[in-house]
Formats: sequence, C-alpha cells, structure tokens
Amino acid sequence: MTFYGPYEDIYKAKWEQAKKRIEDMGITVEYIDYTMFSKAASILYDGPWVAERWKDLGDFVESHPGKVFPVTETILRSGDKPEHTARKVFEAMHQLQEYRMRARHILKDAVLIMPTAGGTFKRDDVRKDPISTNSQMGLYTNHCNLLDMCAIAVPENTADTGIPFGITIFSLSDQEGEILGTAEQFLKTQSIPFAVCGLHKKGFPLESQLTELKASYKESINTAPHYRLYRLDTVPEKPGMVYDDKKGAAIAVEIYELPVVSIGAFLQQVKKPLCIGDVELSDGRIVKGFLCEEYGLANAKEITDIGKYEV
Repeated sequence: MTFYGPYEDIYKAKWEQAKKRIEDMGITVEYIDYTMFSKAASILYDGPWVAERWKDLGDFVESHPGKVFPVTETILRSGDKPEHTARKVFEAMHQLQEYRMRARHILKDAVLIMPTAGGTFKRDDVRKDPISTNSQMGLYTNHCNLLDMCAIAVPENTADTGIPFGITIFSLSDQEGEILGTAEQFLKTQSIPFAVCGLHKKGFPLESQLTELKASYKESINTAPHYRLYRLDTVPEKPGMVYDDKKGAAIAVEIYELPVVSIGAFLQQVKKPLCIGDVELSDGRIVKGFLCEEYGLANAKEITDIGKYEV
C-alpha cells in the first residue's frame, strides 16, 4: 500500500486502524493483489482514453485560447498525441474488457475496500506539480468507472476535523446493497475515547455499564493538572472531578473506547450530579469524560491529594 504527501505517516496509521475495525466486523477478509485495478486506472489518463475527452472538448479549447484552466488544457491536449492510434484504442478496449471480467469474478458477492486517498498535499505542493499530485490523489479510485463499479466513501472518524481520513468501498455496479451495508456496519464500529475516574474503572462496580455496551479499556493516564477530586455524598459514594485551573492537580483516569452507537444508551445511565464534559489529558488530548456539577460538592470531601478514588 502506497502513502504519500507530507502527512503520509498519519494516513498510514489511520488506514491500519480502519483495517483493524474491518477485521473486527466479523466478515471474511481476504487481501488481494491490487495490480489489476491499478492497471485499469492507468488507462484513464496514461492510455488513449483521454483522446475521447479531446474529441469532445478539443474544438472548444482551440476556439477559446486562454479560457481553459492551464492544467486542464494540458491534460486534454495529451489526448491529441499521435501515439493514440486506433490500434491503441482497441488494445485498451480489449484489455479493459479483460479487467472487467476479472473484476466481476473477484467481486461477486464481495466488496473491495481501499483508502479514499493515500495522502493529501498542501496548496504549494499542488501548485508546483499539479498533475502528479492530483494523479496520486486518484491512486485508489480511478479504476471505478472504467470497471463498471459502484462505490461509497465514508470517513474513518466522523469527529476528525484535523487531518481526516476515509475509506472507499467498491463493488460491482449491480451490487449497491453490498457497499451500503458494509458502510453502515463500518460506521457503527467508530468509537470515542472516554475518561473515567471512579466506579467505572477496571474491576470497579460500574465497569459493566461500559463493557455491556462493548466499550473496551485502552489505557491509564493522568489528566492535565487542572482538576480537583471529591468524594460525593451519594449512594453509593463515588468521586466527582471538577475543573480548577488555579488549584488543580493531575488526576489518574482510565480511558475506554466507547462505541459511538452506544453513547445514547450510556448517557441514560449517568445520574446527577455527574455530567459529561471535555477532559484534558496530560498529553494535551481533549476527550469526553465524567465531570461533576458544582452543586454536587455541598457535602463532598476533597480527595485530590490521593489522586484517585479508593474503595
């Protein structure tokens, strides 16, 4: 698998996360050689297929000098190269027909899952080399139309607004149900990190509220030094964490991966004075987690000094 651009390591890591989620969906996963699909994709711009675009738009380009975006014009004019002979067109047609037959065999009652893109570029990178950078962006998708396939693109993480990554699910044109069903199941596997500081920790009485909703323990870590911890006057007694950027400390918490589809059911179990809010971790991450409303501290005992709730 090829990744590219200034964020290639991030894209590769997110692809590995997506693969793990796909494998955990309980479906049969088989890894195949992508070469055939890559060769089919190359016909779109590197072969005589671009001559069809020049046939349709060439007269407009010639009669409107300077009106077409220069990069687009360069690509269109490549369709007028003398090497794009009738023989080359028929060779490409026959080769493409073979690829289509092979694709129908490979993807019968199956889907192909690829990164939507193997990377991305900054604007300056594209300005320096627009054709090459745009070509790489289509590395895993340009085969779709030529092989008479359908596809749907879904985000790997719908909450990621920094450097988002997605996967594209392909199948034969008459198997839309396959890609829609797979996309729906994949989105259901998305989870969010959730911080707990008390009875929901591993081995504590309320851990089952998380595990019954398919949440899984990920790591133990401290918060940023901006919180205070209290023993709440509730039944049963539980800790309450409040934000205090002046007299706060780092509090030990555990991070669970909570499936997005389970959030609603989990919220039904959260009882006042506890609430859900943003929790800053020692490494700078902001995650959702348990906090306590101020009114709940009326008869509470501060236990910040021990840094965790002890049964």
